[in-house]
Amino acid sequence: MITYELAIFIGTIILIIDVLISLFLKVKLQKIVISCMFIVYLTAVAIITLFPILMDEKVEYFGNSTWYNIIPFKTITETLQYGITTTAIVQILGNILMSVPFGVFVMLFLRNPKWWKMLLFALLLTVGIELSQMIIGLAINNMYRMFDIDDIILNVIGTYLGYGIYKILPLKVKHQFYI
Repeated sequence: MITYELAIFIGTIILIIDVLISLFLKVKLQKIVISCMFIVYLTAVAIITLFPILMDEKVEYFGNSTWYNIIPFKTITETLQYGITTTAIVQILGNILMSVPFGVFVMLFLRNPKWWKMLLFALLLTVGIELSQMIIGLAINNMYRMFDIDDIILNVIGTYLGYGIYKILPLKVKHQFYI
């Protein structure tokens, strides 16, 4: 089993390289802090979505279950059929809340992107996560995570919530973070 320590190690290396390059290029401290926060955020997302990687144990699928879902709202509906359970909250709200910071970071880096650019960045993040899960599963011959279109939908919603949160912030607050 490969644990989350690998993500922390890679994230730390990227963080150090980012800081060194930024210092060499004499980037403003504010921008360095924001980019470091973004790297830490992406590392946390990798830990949540990719780890642990179960190389040693096979994942068994029962009945008509598969390792992918390409039908929109299928997993959400199945999760909610038993009511608002802990699993439903973790699966649905977790996917949404995990992406909210991404929407804020996109706004910090692009300042005022169009809605379609925000959608593009949201899709790049979430499809990248889902494809990474699938590629890792195929590479180790163990589909330990499920490729799910509903995760993509929920992550895009979360990204747009972050976008909306940034948009309603007072200008004084926004100017504190312009990079």
